[in-house]
Amino acid sequence: MTDTVLDIPFDDAFRFDPSPTFAELRENRPVARVRTLAGAEVWLVTRYDDVRLVLADPRFSRAAVVEQGAPRVALAKPMPNSLTTTDPPEHTRLRKLVSSTFAHRRIERTRPWVAELSARLADDVAAAGDGADLRQLVALPLPIQVICQLLGVPYQDREQFREWTELGYSMRMAEKDLVENAMTELTAYIEALVDRKLATADQPADDLLDELVRAREAGDRLSQQELIAFGVNLLVAGHETSANQISSCVATLLRRPENWARLVADHTLVPSAVEELLRFNRFSEVGQLRVAVEDVELHGVLIKAGEGVMAALNSANRDPRAYDAPDELRLDRQDNKHLSFGFGPHFCLGAQLARIELQESLLALLRRFPELSLAKPAEELEWRRVLVSGLAELPVNLGTVAPA
Repeated sequence: MTDTVLDIPFDDAFRFDPSPTFAELRENRPVARVRTLAGAEVWLVTRYDDVRLVLADPRFSRAAVVEQGAPRVALAKPMPNSLTTTDPPEHTRLRKLVSSTFAHRRIERTRPWVAELSARLADDVAAAGDGADLRQLVALPLPIQVICQLLGVPYQDREQFREWTELGYSMRMAEKDLVENAMTELTAYIEALVDRKLATADQPADDLLDELVRAREAGDRLSQQELIAFGVNLLVAGHETSANQISSCVATLLRRPENWARLVADHTLVPSAVEELLRFNRFSEVGQLRVAVEDVELHGVLIKAGEGVMAALNSANRDPRAYDAPDELRLDRQDNKHLSFGFGPHFCLGAQLARIELQESLLALLRRFPELSLAKPAEELEWRRVLVSGLAELPVNLGTVAPA
């Protein structure tokens, strides 16, 4: 296996249990050659410290992933002029425009509303009864409503853009044409929305896209293409990833009923439990791509300028060099410096919002359904083959239902 170029995602992808392939690479081939779904051969780094290095070191570029001939990880082409495809100082300029909206204190103001929305969605689960699908009733509608409110996207369009965004992260080769069409349609939708907001800039609304329009009108160096890229990236990341995280976190807890019971008995554990679930779950079966802009030697391997490097967050989060007993789910784990939100300049802008959504949705379910259980064995649950992976379904039985 030492010189083999492995196809990624690996054969043991899209499941609950830790990946033996990632474990073997961490120990024996910390810098390994892999072939992506898009057919590119890139380097894969799997150890915690190496992943942090690739994510933070300017010798590994995000802007270079949109250059002609750059390697690709998945089916969708990365979008230029966006937060995710720029390096400092351009990235710093763009991030500064939205950093106040996603600042910890400001985002915390959404918590009461997210908690209220979570409670209403729990009512929908109670009304559905045994066999209710938590993905459809909680995991999807919660982040969609939240990001629509924050971004200024009409909620009544949710079914339309939900299909586009779900396809946008697809890792099924058979859906390649559908992915390209979906991203074209989504970009056109956001472009039309931005055009409407630009046309009514004198009648601003209280949402992020309007803030960005006002910044542009006030003379900030923000192009219309950058506005569109903001909208596309935030809409996709703001609901698709959170939806997958919510369902996977609940399912992981329910696989071991004692973990659910422990949180039912002690709600104060929910914040640390969420951080541990973010570390423990396999939210991506690939990694965050960078392109080396100069030669770099790592573990005796020469990574040449122009070559792609994938930082495997999922593997780093299971590295025994960084965590005690990394394959154990410890709901009270302290000093949990997981990398699920990334690291360095591209640390996830919406990390605190995602935490609030996970914490409040989990609390609402714990309060209403103390005896919640899976309606089918965890091993039979279907997974979505997407960049930020998650379950395609989460049917549950309710047991005793507490009053609203």
